[in-house]
Amino acid sequence: MPRKSQITNRIVFLLMLVLLPSFAVAQMQEYKDYTVEKGDTLWDISNKELQDPFLWPKVWKENPEVKNPDRIYPNQNIKIPLHLLQKEVAPQPPKPVVKPVIKPIPEEKPAKIIQPAKKEYLVDKNLLILSGYIADSAHSVGAIYDKPGEITNLAKGDYAYVTTDHPVKKGDKFYIIYPVGEVKHPVTGRSLGVRIAILGTAEVVDQKDPKILITSSYVEIPIGSLIDNYYEIEPPLAVDNPRKPDITGYVVTSLRRIYAHGNWDVVFIDKGENDGLKAGDLLATMLQSEHKILNGVIQVISTRPSTSAAIIRKSAKEIQIGDPVTALRQE
Repeated sequence: MPRKSQITNRIVFLLMLVLLPSFAVAQMQEYKDYTVEKGDTLWDISNKELQDPFLWPKVWKENPEVKNPDRIYPNQNIKIPLHLLQKEVAPQPPKPVVKPVIKPIPEEKPAKIIQPAKKEYLVDKNLLILSGYIADSAHSVGAIYDKPGEITNLAKGDYAYVTTDHPVKKGDKFYIIYPVGEVKHPVTGRSLGVRIAILGTAEVVDQKDPKILITSSYVEIPIGSLIDNYYEIEPPLAVDNPRKPDITGYVVTSLRRIYAHGNWDVVFIDKGENDGLKAGDLLATMLQSEHKILNGVIQVISTRPSTSAAIIRKSAKEIQIGDPVTALRQE
């Protein structure tokens, strides 16, 4: 091979060694440069560029020079990681199948049975019951005072003895409840009542020396738990277009009593029926900050006069007691 050709090939080989790694890195890291405009927040930028405002923590993570997510400035450059885009491919409609035309043979048709439409509920019934409620006081008609055997706590299938404020008969049903504790408003400090946990259900099996059978239990049931009259609890039906009322308030407690962090966790807010709230309403939660930073979406599942229980539909960070609640703005 001529010497000139050998030199040319070596140059090409060296160029490939230099350029290929850069090309590979560019393929692996795809970013879009975004110039911050006046009034922009990471929430707004994530919504505009990635079609999901809840991705703002990941955008912040890709921009370590932004020390405080609340403080970004006009003309500042923000890298948008394009791999966070959720690209959806529309499914192709199936090709129509051409069937041969067959003349039907006349016959007597049986009566058409119309099946009732399947109900779609906003929340699972067990979760709704387990969430409990906030009441002015713990109303009860009796208490569990003893149990047979050596078991410490009660569960489904166990028996227990109760005292009641009225005579009972075999077959009577009760909810087993427990006053978790007083709920105070995280901002004003005023008492909102007592959070009542529903631990399970029971049925009277002996009316002479009142004895109950635990027919369901959501958690372990301790001796000393209260009983209250049974009533049917029906979950609210799902709605196609949930309301987004213009209401502001606060998260006052949760099932975890400190914070809630996952979808379907339950929180309680200081607004209820008297404020116009209904089951199915959507609200937004905000971080406790001097800036208005939206953090999550909650949906009301049950209401009382001045409080409501809601499930977390989505959250970027943990929702804590004291977090503000506001109207969910229209996207």
